[in-house]
Amino acid sequence: MRPSPCIVLAALLLAPPAMACTGPSVQIAGDFQAGDKGWGEADGQFQLKGTEAIFTPQVGTQTARWNAGAALTNLDACATIAMPENTADASRSYAGMLFWVVDKDNFYEAVVSPNGMFTVARKVQGRILPTPPVNWLQTSALKLAPNEKNTLRVTLEGQSVAVRINDTEVARFRGQAPDGPSHVGLVASSAPAAVDTWRISEFKVTDVAPSAPLPAASPPVAPPSDVTGAIDTATPVCGTGKLLFDDAFTEHDANWGMKDSQFAVTGGEAVFSPTPGTPALRWNRVFVFGDIDACASIHLANVTTDPTASYAGLVFWVQDSRNYYQAVMAPNGYFTVARIVDGKAVAKRPVEWTKIAAIKTGAKEKNTLRVTTKGADVQIAINGKPAASFTGEQPRWPSYLGMLAASAASKKGDTWSISDLKVTAPQ
Repeated sequence: MRPSPCIVLAALLLAPPAMACTGPSVQIAGDFQAGDKGWGEADGQFQLKGTEAIFTPQVGTQTARWNAGAALTNLDACATIAMPENTADASRSYAGMLFWVVDKDNFYEAVVSPNGMFTVARKVQGRILPTPPVNWLQTSALKLAPNEKNTLRVTLEGQSVAVRINDTEVARFRGQAPDGPSHVGLVASSAPAAVDTWRISEFKVTDVAPSAPLPAASPPVAPPSDVTGAIDTATPVCGTGKLLFDDAFTEHDANWGMKDSQFAVTGGEAVFSPTPGTPALRWNRVFVFGDIDACASIHLANVTTDPTASYAGLVFWVQDSRNYYQAVMAPNGYFTVARIVDGKAVAKRPVEWTKIAAIKTGAKEKNTLRVTTKGADVQIAINGKPAASFTGEQPRWPSYLGMLAASAASKKGDTWSISDLKVTAPQ
């Protein structure tokens, strides 16, 4: 059985400690310190002994602490974690590091388990997200004998997260960093059957060396004209608020899932080749949003045999692969918004299939779809022209954003391309 990331969070507080990360400036190192500007006060689940923090979480819970005295951005954090001397269930016990800690309800955690597995989980607004940034994975990098020590290292640079175990990189992904500096900490859990003792030492945090400058951002997409050639200047094609997320699709990002025969990233485009007669869905499994102003360019790459059964667009308010809204357009100029609940389309659509004059019809014509949500209110624009508005059922928690394409039931199938995906804060 794999460890469950959904463990009740117990006492939380925060301070300094020691280990071997490689940045030019040491931010945290030395003995663990208690107090409001340290790791909090010792209790029955958390003890400090010089350079060692000892966690004894209550049965079936996790205990987390973070350093309140240091708020950082880019960093290289290391800790030495000793496997428990004994555990009642090696698959349900774990320990590791917290990072991007905003408060007790918002953080990431990278943890290892005595059964040789690791994961990166995320908590948002007090809820462990059901889809972790990194699923539980087996790794040969871990040393599993009782009291065996392992070095866990987390490097943060911008949105990039790298996780290493004993100098072996085991995960790298693009994460959703907090808006400002945040804290780093430690976490440990006990299996449901008995208390486990985790000893963590040599905790150290350094800066990271400056990385090479990022390539210049792509120029803004020029507003496309509608079918008459007129440009709508009243409604911008895409949002101009604070940038929350974008993807130029220059390389495959594992946050969208694995490459397969239905999905690939090439030449600045996310290319969908759904199995004929079916849709293909991809959603970013790390970034979550409240209100959004999302925009993307969409085009059919080939001539379809049935323009009424081929469509593509954006999915929003995504809770998982079976619960979301989809705003899609077809190459015959029709558009709809459907709601999917438990894998089935709700009979009454928020927006029925409607002919939209602004859609440029036919193969290879590029259309820009914009979805704006504010609370339960949703507005859709296509090529800068309003296409629909309605009141939906907004999820209780921040949700994901994704893309969807469907192919007509022909022998060859259809290929759709989506590019210039951008999410901004609505204004």
